[in-house]
Amino acid sequence: MKNKENLVDILSSVTPGTLLREGLDNILDAGTGALLVIGIDENIEAMLDGGFFINCEYNSQRIYELAKMDGAIVLDDMAERILYANVHMQPDKNYTTDESGTRHRTAQRIAKQCNKLVIAISEKRNRITLYKGELRYKLRDIGEIMTEATQAIKTFERYKTVLDKALANLTIMEFDDLATLYEVTTILQRFEMIFRIKQEVRNYVAELGVEGRLINLQLEELLQGLKDEKMNFIKDYYNNEKGELDINHINLELDKLTDEELLEQQKLSFILGYGKTYSTLDNKVSTKGYRILGKITRLNKRDIEKLITEYDDLASIKDASVEDLYEIRGISKFKARSIKNGLKRLKFTLELER
Repeated sequence: MKNKENLVDILSSVTPGTLLREGLDNILDAGTGALLVIGIDENIEAMLDGGFFINCEYNSQRIYELAKMDGAIVLDDMAERILYANVHMQPDKNYTTDESGTRHRTAQRIAKQCNKLVIAISEKRNRITLYKGELRYKLRDIGEIMTEATQAIKTFERYKTVLDKALANLTIMEFDDLATLYEVTTILQRFEMIFRIKQEVRNYVAELGVEGRLINLQLEELLQGLKDEKMNFIKDYYNNEKGELDINHINLELDKLTDEELLEQQKLSFILGYGKTYSTLDNKVSTKGYRILGKITRLNKRDIEKLITEYDDLASIKDASVEDLYEIRGISKFKARSIKNGLKRLKFTLELER
């Protein structure tokens, strides 16, 4: 997860439309090659050998001219000033590298040793490579990225459609108290797949910069309400007997799963606090009601917590009378009626859509 977030941050600093990217493209077009280090500290200063101190304001023309020299260029942390030019960098050779060219080997070692963003531009391969810590990423052609981003959005839409249908079917089963752990883990699986595709699209958007605005708008529209839906879903089915619910911990455990492991539903069952065997998936489970009650507009989060604390699950809330609900402190008669009518209306609508 951390590497994914770091990649988005790194790409956002070199996206099309930024001054830094303009300078990189100028160097790439000229075919001169370059090694740029973004940020300076004692470790970077200790590596410097030769060259000269400039300390001037960054612009794309200056960086292009300075790249004509063989040495590395060092910028400040915000890439707003050019500090050194034509310097020879001497990183610790104990840091391993699998690159072949001298410039790229040096760049990878500096990135690992100092955890700074280092950019290597190859004059022969006509390619920009980014390094930071253990991360390495090769920037690609904008047209190629746009094609992949469009395909990823279409995949996201298909998965979202499948998820919406699965959630609608589950909701009807929840009303009848017939859901099993198999349906629950299947939907959790689909949630996680969608959020993994979302991260891929985020990476494309970050790399596209100003060119990715329409893709980003589509993504934001598709994501609307999805995070809360997933959170409420997990709250509905987390096994409280295993301890207090920690949504961040569950999301972290899900993120640790490889794509192959994500297909193993018993692993998802275990993360939710149930058994790890395949036979566990046949067990009937009852929803607490967070997700369904959240669709009743008259109820706020505090009301929902009171209802679930009082009744434990949706089946008991559904069976309670208006008078029973009204007895809960903070639930007015108006809200009590809204709960009963809202649940009936939701079930009727779903059955009609089927």
